[in-house]
Amino acid sequence: MNRPMNVLVFTRESSTPYRARLIDSNDVRYLHCESEEEVGARVEEADVILGSVVFPARLLERARRLRWIQVTGAGVDAFLAQGGLSDTVALTRVDASFGDRIAEYVVGHVLAHAQRMRDVYRQQAARRWEPLPTQLLAGRTMGIAGAGSIGRTVARRARGMDMRTVGLSRTGRRLAEFDVSYGPASLHEFLGDLDVLVICLPLTARTRGMIGREELACLKRSAILVNTARGPIVEEAALIDALRRGAIAAAVLDVFAEEPLPESSPLWAMSNVTITSHHAGLNVPDEIIDYFLDNLARFRSGETLRGLVDPQRGY
Repeated sequence: MNRPMNVLVFTRESSTPYRARLIDSNDVRYLHCESEEEVGARVEEADVILGSVVFPARLLERARRLRWIQVTGAGVDAFLAQGGLSDTVALTRVDASFGDRIAEYVVGHVLAHAQRMRDVYRQQAARRWEPLPTQLLAGRTMGIAGAGSIGRTVARRARGMDMRTVGLSRTGRRLAEFDVSYGPASLHEFLGDLDVLVICLPLTARTRGMIGREELACLKRSAILVNTARGPIVEEAALIDALRRGAIAAAVLDVFAEEPLPESSPLWAMSNVTITSHHAGLNVPDEIIDYFLDNLARFRSGETLRGLVDPQRGY
């Protein structure tokens, strides 16, 4: 390539740190975009895309020069949703510190539920002294659907709280982080003994709608569901119904079928639901940039890229 390589950059967080570190050189030119309109105007020039989950994937069909997409997060479904990604385009995900952040999110919210922190705050606001019975996490069972690097990190943190850990993966193979491992054919058996269900799966054709009415009915009435993966893995209407009926105790939701979550959603007003704004594994720009620059050097020298995705599997 005689001309500079064009790298289109479009992220959901502030572009300031990316602009500060990703600077044009004789060999690389960065096309920093602030809106979908800018992406649409410049995507045809792109040899490489550095983009987040908010990237307008429908515009990829215009990117005829495109050779590589580096996704700034762990999930790549936004780039596969339109289908037809060329076999000549490499797709990579960041496999950095998301596991640590998501694990702390999970443990923090599960602890908050066990320690009844909502009731604590209400009593404090009312200046009411009333000792509250709470629960211990030690000895309880956390089931983690998705045994990749994020799921295994969550399991290690749970074990640090003396919880029993159970894993669900595509293969069902035994992993050191789990006391018991299950495959997809044993999904209902996996769900039956859980106190906490944590979803760490990629969104694929197989996992879309995987947790529906029947699966929620397998859980204990005292169970908590935590979704840090993708909203459509859980059938939202079935979840709302289960929470209303007390079929499960609570849900902690960082992801939704539609984001931002519409103001009209009944989830907002449910006292047994905690809603966060897709920030459990929020990107740290400097870490993403370091990862990308390492992969860019590999790409330019023809080396194997880190975080390569199999588009057929979706991860």
